[in-house]
Amino acid sequence: MLRIGLTGGIAAGKSAVSRQLGDLGAVVVDADLLARRAVEPGSPGLDEVVAAFGPEVLGADGSLDRPALGRLVFADGSARERLNAIIHPRVRAEASRLIGEAPDDAVVVEDIPLLVETGQASRFHLVVVVDAPDEVRIERMIGQRGMERGDAERRIAAQAPRPVRLREADAVLLNDRGLGDLHAATAALWDGRIVPFRDNLAAGRPAARRLGRAPAGLAGTSGLGRRLQAKLTAALPAGAVVEPEGGTGEAPDTVSRGTSAYDDAVSAVVRVGVPSAVGPGTASMAVAGAGFPRTGSSREQSGDGICAVHRAADPALDVTVLVRTLPDPA
Repeated sequence: MLRIGLTGGIAAGKSAVSRQLGDLGAVVVDADLLARRAVEPGSPGLDEVVAAFGPEVLGADGSLDRPALGRLVFADGSARERLNAIIHPRVRAEASRLIGEAPDDAVVVEDIPLLVETGQASRFHLVVVVDAPDEVRIERMIGQRGMERGDAERRIAAQAPRPVRLREADAVLLNDRGLGDLHAATAALWDGRIVPFRDNLAAGRPAARRLGRAPAGLAGTSGLGRRLQAKLTAALPAGAVVEPEGGTGEAPDTVSRGTSAYDDAVSAVVRVGVPSAVGPGTASMAVAGAGFPRTGSSREQSGDGICAVHRAADPALDVTVLVRTLPDPA
């Protein structure tokens, strides 16, 4: 199963990408939709929201008055945290149920507006960020949603800034023009990267070596070594450690607002050190599950301690992961 985390700031175009990925065959788990279901009339979630914020967040028909609640939480960080504490556990529980029902060879897209804010990036094979400059998003909210400028600016300020969101991206879909361009970029990402990644992962094989042409969906990425370390660390058993080494092409961890000063590094070699008590086989299985299948070069214990060689199933990357046994402490 290929797990994709899809995110983007308000009015960036994430919903359009989510719908298109669903049409292309992905299993889409929409956090916004699940959040709405969590506070339907008569639900325990709605009862908790009313208890936390008062009956003024209810409409005349007893349903949640979302604009009224929005005015409260987007102007008050502590109120937003209280709301998240009610909604997020319910959303995650229902998302887990839906993912558990998906086929083993599915592409599962979790559409999560606050993916970065809630620290979930490292649990996905790919994080796809739909991006647009802040001023473009403000104009969309004013023109398409009828918001006042101040309200639109507060909505943007309540989410992670663009540089923070972009630093977690494995792929960026820039939506600063029209929907036609966004749809074309999404289709190219699906055909050129997502489908081959899914197929490689399902077959337990690394991607073919890159031939010098960057596949779709790389523009805007930065900090490959940092992102690899986070993904592998999240997947590995306790006691195993990630040791990045040369070729990561590390870039600054921030991206300037409104610029294209990105680093598109695609190559890295990473060593995973495993205590003998953990066992390299356990770590090797975890590395494969994180998107780096074992290769034909894998071997038993060698002079440098390497017992397994893994490579990325993602066709956009040229990444090798070496699993080695750590020396026993003296």
